[in-house]
Amino acid sequence: MRKSAIIMPFFALLAGASGYFLRFIELRNVFDEQTGLPRRGAGITFALITLTVVFLIIIISFAINAGSRHTTPKGFENAFGTESLAYPLVFFIIGLLWLGSTAKYFLDVYALGEMPLSELIFSVLSALSAISVSLCAMEVYQDPRRKATLALSIVPTLFMCFWLILLYRRNASNPILLSYCYQCLAIITSTLGFYFTSGFVYSRPAPRKAIMSYISAIFFCFITLADDLDITIKLVFIAIIAINVVYSSMLLRNMKRKT
Repeated sequence: MRKSAIIMPFFALLAGASGYFLRFIELRNVFDEQTGLPRRGAGITFALITLTVVFLIIIISFAINAGSRHTTPKGFENAFGTESLAYPLVFFIIGLLWLGSTAKYFLDVYALGEMPLSELIFSVLSALSAISVSLCAMEVYQDPRRKATLALSIVPTLFMCFWLILLYRRNASNPILLSYCYQCLAIITSTLGFYFTSGFVYSRPAPRKAIMSYISAIFFCFITLADDLDITIKLVFIAIIAINVVYSSMLLRNMKRKT
């Protein structure tokens, strides 16, 4: 699976870049400037939906095939190859990007005046997730049997779940599903990615679902970068893309063909 460990994340990034381009054009040409309503039958919208469907079919087929023909590594350290010092270093850098973006987001919201409780919780959970990503990598690198790893691995999942709830609250009265559906898909697939990663820590691996979640999260998060979001939120999405690229590449590399 060593070739797939390079090809599949690259394929997800390439498909995501194509989706970003289509979404960028869609947002600037399909939605009415006054009402915000999308134009019916827009070819660019159909092209993006087609790309998404084809991408998901390919990823699901690949994940099923990989899971059926290869063995599942036992333990988090075997699934994600934590023997190299590069593992904690990479996640430390990603964690810094995530934490710095969250701190800037908090300061920007705080500068506007009274901070809503939901934004405070969002900022705190995001910061804890950024820290836990780095600490979890260091803990697993030093000794994967440490119990701290169990707790640290679930923090990003809790944060993503809260983010999904917050996104729904912000768009509860928004009838234009197309305006935020890709953000929703990006957060859902990222949530599943962190959740199935925790499964390896708790000795409940699900490699097929993990592969589908990782690669799909890369794709949808990349598309979401085209949306009109604060730069700090986009940086968080970039950090999540980087995490899923590393996780998918390491898991695919360590899966062995059945004899």
